[in-house]
Amino acid sequence: MADTGLLEALLRLLEKVNGGIESQDVAADLGVDHQLIVGAVKSLQALGEVISAEQKSSKRWELTGEGCEIAEQGSHEARVFNAIPDKGLPQNELMKMPSGKVGFSKAMSNKWIRLDKAHEGGPRVFKTVETIEDTVRDKLQLVQKGLSAKLEDKEKNELKKRKLLSEVTVKSYWITKGSSFSTTITKQETELTPEMIASGSWKEKKFKPYNFEAMGVAPDCGHLHPLMKWHRSCV
Repeated sequence: MADTGLLEALLRLLEKVNGGIESQDVAADLGVDHQLIVGAVKSLQALGEVISAEQKSSKRWELTGEGCEIAEQGSHEARVFNAIPDKGLPQNELMKMPSGKVGFSKAMSNKWIRLDKAHEGGPRVFKTVETIEDTVRDKLQLVQKGLSAKLEDKEKNELKKRKLLSEVTVKSYWITKGSSFSTTITKQETELTPEMIASGSWKEKKFKPYNFEAMGVAPDCGHLHPLMKWHRSCV
């Protein structure tokens, strides 16, 4: 069962709203991982009619590991551009950079740089523009802030093709108050004891509903009579 404090915090949030609340919003409001809220919802459902929860699925865009790196440090092409001094950089040195190969190709496509193959010191890379705008990083930062709707589908798919974004399916719950809603967690009893009957305390207890469709304990298998075993061994 989830932590009682978390369960009651969820219930207090639910008490304040008209209608219901989405589990993702609960996680954001309480500053906890969404999976903890999912566990809390299931725990509350096990207590009876405290809440009602309808599961739903939605899709969202998330940054991959490489996407997170670029959102923080800049795209490969921007890093390559920024590494090139005014006097240029030998191509073989540029290719040794962590972002060298991918960054060189993308920066060339963007026409940010040029390659002078006839340079006397060997192929050398020069800048062709003074400044650049790192739109790849800007787009990833929008997604990171939950603003992926500001990007066109074409832009998101291009970032997905570069393995900087991934589309994931998120399962969440729409939570509403149940017929026995309360902001206080009351433990449900699993059995009626003689002591409860004698004291009359059973009247104030909440009992967990019986599941009459549950499978019973499978009986142990029978055994052959010793004479039957002997008979079979003689056949």
